[in-house]
Amino acid sequence: MTSTITHALLVCLFLAAALLSAGCTGGEQPPAEQEPGPVFRGETLGYDDRVVFRFIPNTDEPGAYSVTCTIERDVSWGTTSETREDVLYENVSRGNPIEFVVPREDPSDGAAIEIEIRNTAGEVLHQSRTSVSPATPVPTSP
Repeated sequence: MTSTITHALLVCLFLAAALLSAGCTGGEQPPAEQEPGPVFRGETLGYDDRVVFRFIPNTDEPGAYSVTCTIERDVSWGTTSETREDVLYENVSRGNPIEFVVPREDPSDGAAIEIEIRNTAGEVLHQSRTSVSPATPVPTSP
C-alpha cells in the first residue's frame, strides 16, 4: 500500500513539473508578437504653385499611423516652418497615402519636410528628410 501511495505521489509530482515547465498552468502569457508595419516610400511632385510630398505604404490594407513632421518653406522674405506632432492619419493605404501640399508663391521657392511615421504601437516605420529647390539655370551659348 505504501508503494502505491509513493508511486501515485511521484506521478503527480512529475505531472506538476511537466505542466510548470511547459507553461500550462494558466499564468500570464507573453504578449503576441505584432507584425511589423508596412514600409513607406516617399514621392515628391514639384509644380510652379505647389510641392506635394506623399508617403505611400506598400500595402492596400487601410491602417492608422501617427505622424510627426516639420515643413519648411523658403520664400522671398525668409524661411517659414510648421511643426505637426503625433497627428493621427487613418485609412492610409497605397491608394490613400499620407500627403502634404506646400504652396509656392513663386516657382523659385523651395520646400522641405522632415517626417517620422509610427504605427499605433509607437514603432517607427519611416523617417526621412526631403527637400525641393529650384533648378539652377544653365547658361546657353548664343
